[in-house]
This record gives sequence, structure tokens and C-alpha cells, in this order.
Amino acid sequence: MNESLLRNFCENSHRNLIVTIVTTLFGLAILCPLTDDYYDKRESCRTLMDNLDRARQTVKFLPAFEQRVAELEEKVSLLEGRTVSAESVSQYRTTLLEIIRKAGCQMRRLEVGTPTRRPWMRNDDPLQSTAALGVTDKTPFQLERRNINLSIDGEMTSIHNLLDQLEKDKTIAYPHRLQLHSTGGRSTSATLELELWLFALVR
Repeated sequence: MNESLLRNFCENSHRNLIVTIVTTLFGLAILCPLTDDYYDKRESCRTLMDNLDRARQTVKFLPAFEQRVAELEEKVSLLEGRTVSAESVSQYRTTLLEIIRKAGCQMRRLEVGTPTRRPWMRNDDPLQSTAALGVTDKTPFQLERRNINLSIDGEMTSIHNLLDQLEKDKTIAYPHRLQLHSTGGRSTSATLELELWLFALVR
């Protein structure tokens, strides 16, 4: 039976066409999956090349980014060094007493108040007890404010010298209240009542 089919096929005038069609179908059956696999791999290769280009760009600009971060960290460190937090209030108190002593004045009273806190907004004003109305752009920080009340005796020249030294001090200290009282008579001595606001940003 197989020989009969083979003889009929060989004697068939369309055998060349049949061979061509069968060969083509067989080739397509093999090549189609290979073609899909080729396109998948080419697309994966293109994606990898894009990722590699982005990585190269990142590496290229990384030194500039690192330098910018270092500059910002230095600015933040300098600014933090000018604030007075719970950890540094004792040191500031010592510094303040040293300034008063060098100015030739005498301390009568020094009181450090209990700190208050409120949320710190972007473009906020630390002198306000609350954030401006309508401002909702919060930061992850709290503004901490503590008051220092001073009562100081000294000659007028010494008090002027003290105020000059306080102005030159790098600490962020806002003079909220300042009163000067003469001791009376012809004396050149006076009493200075001073309230300073100290600030710090805490998380």
C-alpha cells in the first residue's frame, strides 16, 4: 500500500508543487517560534542597553551629585551649630555667662524657660507662635523655641559692650524684649532686662 502511494506520488504531475508546499509548511512550523524568540530577545537586549545607558549617565553625573550633597550637608551642619536644642542649651548658658563676664557685667538672674513646639512649614516664620493661615505645606520637623530671661547689672559702657558681643555671636538668638533701667543718682551703672528667643528644628 505504501509502495502504491509512493508510485502514485512520483507519477503525479503536481508532485513538485506538493513537495514545495510541504517543505514550506515544515519550515514555517520551525521558523515561526524561532522568529518570536528572536524578537523577544532583541527587545530584551534593547531594554538592557537602555538601562545600561541610564546607568552610565548616572555614573557620569554622580561626582557632581555627591559634591552638591556634601555642600548641602555642610550648610545644614553650620546652621544646626547656630541653633540651641535640649542637648546644647547648657553649653549656650555657659557661653552666655562667659560673654557677660568678659563684658564686665554682673549677672543677677538667668532663667531658661520650658521649650514650646509647633509644626514647621515651608517658608515659615519662626517668630510667629503659629504657622501662617492657609499654609499647609508641612515639613517633617518641629520648631522648638525656648526663652532665656536675663537680668544684668553693669556700667553703661560694659552693657554696650555686652550687647555688641551678643550681636556678634553666631547663635540664632532673637532679642524679643530689652529694657534698660538706670540705678538712679549720678551713677553710670544700669540694669539690663533681656529676653532672648532661641530656636531649633527637631524631628
